[in-house]
Amino acid sequence: MWNQGHNESSSMTGGYTQSPGGFASPSLSQGEKKGRSRLSQIIPCTVSQLMAATQSDEAFKVGEVEVSQVTLVGIIRNADKSVTNIQYKVDDLTCAPMDVKQWVDAEEPSVDGTALPPGTYVKVSGNLRSFQNHRSVVAFSIKPLDDYNEITSHMLEVVQAHRSLGKMQTSAGTGESTASAPRGGAADSSYAGARDVANNGLSGTQNQVLSLIKGCPDPQGIGLRDLKARLPNLSTVAIKQVVEFLSNEGHIFSTIDEDHYKSTDCDL
Repeated sequence: MWNQGHNESSSMTGGYTQSPGGFASPSLSQGEKKGRSRLSQIIPCTVSQLMAATQSDEAFKVGEVEVSQVTLVGIIRNADKSVTNIQYKVDDLTCAPMDVKQWVDAEEPSVDGTALPPGTYVKVSGNLRSFQNHRSVVAFSIKPLDDYNEITSHMLEVVQAHRSLGKMQTSAGTGESTASAPRGGAADSSYAGARDVANNGLSGTQNQVLSLIKGCPDPQGIGLRDLKARLPNLSTVAIKQVVEFLSNEGHIFSTIDEDHYKSTDCDL
């Protein structure tokens, strides 16, 4: 599907860091983080879904699922860098390539404003926008893939997210339960927590880390060392990148120090 005669990038770096070209998420108070995590989800999508989404004012819907912040996985077909932004065309082969804009800040030395070359497979996280009937994604993160299994993983996440969220919204209108769950005490609570994590639009790795943080009963949260012990397949750097992303998105917050984290959905 993806081998269309384009050279693969030879300098692929992994991770799920929030690298929005100088537009890092501001620090949020605990209450603000809770509100943000409930009001905005990052929904995995295909380009064809975004182009076919219905629009009412500033709201977009793919079927029954309202989307704003989205993730795409595709290959860069074209890159055009200017002083203030980089314009990409990202193709996931579901329809014509999507225009993706990433703003850059030349005054921020820690931000790499180098445009990724055509032929690079990337994961894009950003906001769906429409201007004069032209749709595009304004990206706050564009990361080269470090593992081509992420292509398959993304497509599975697209199917899972839209099926689950669509059922949730349909059931909300009828007052019916979205899924049958075991009844009774801790088992019921554990099932609900796992279901919430599965429906939040995050990647598999991000969900793994978030699930462990949510499941930690310690008032001070779980430390990076414990996360590493529970996730031996991930490097410490990768775990830190996921934790930073989850923190920036308002899913978690630091507690006694910068190495311990707790879920914003936990009762304090």
